[in-house]
Amino acid sequence: MKSPFVILRITVLVLLPLATLGLAMAALAALTPTTSPIPSPLVLTQGQSQAANHALGASPPNIYAAVEASRRGLAQSPYDSSSRLRLAYLDSLDGTLSADGIAHLERSYELLPLDQYVSTWRVGFALQHWADLPPDLRKKVENEAFVFLRTSRRREMVATLEAVTSPAGVVPAVFWRERLKRGSPK
Repeated sequence: MKSPFVILRITVLVLLPLATLGLAMAALAALTPTTSPIPSPLVLTQGQSQAANHALGASPPNIYAAVEASRRGLAQSPYDSSSRLRLAYLDSLDGTLSADGIAHLERSYELLPLDQYVSTWRVGFALQHWADLPPDLRKKVENEAFVFLRTSRRREMVATLEAVTSPAGVVPAVFWRERLKRGSPK
């Protein structure tokens, strides 16, 4: 049988570090402000995205305000893929995708090569402007399409491929659907 002194010593050796850790965590919590003085970039860009979407939803759409809000979003968070995609879309409203629009689309793929929230839209948009895209960007679009064709989003991606109307984009869309039917991975 262990003496009470040994039991007390073991108890102190075990509980003392835990008590010290608890006190340190309590002190840290007391020193940490409950609200951050600097808002997250996601919160900042969310406001700009809402402003841009509101401008686009106006009747008639306010393209200038949408572009400016998207640019402000990128100034606040250069990694905001949705602002980049919006700028690519706004660039395309005249029927072609300029070098700036292509750069925004390409950067969206560099930031998020596979984006579950915009994949079907982005692939469809890219196919509509297929003739304007460089080969390396086309490969990124194809990769995203085939990845999502193997997921639960397959039906959506097939519908996107079927909806392409651009003559240049119809060719890869049909080819990809046929490869999918044959079971060819790529």
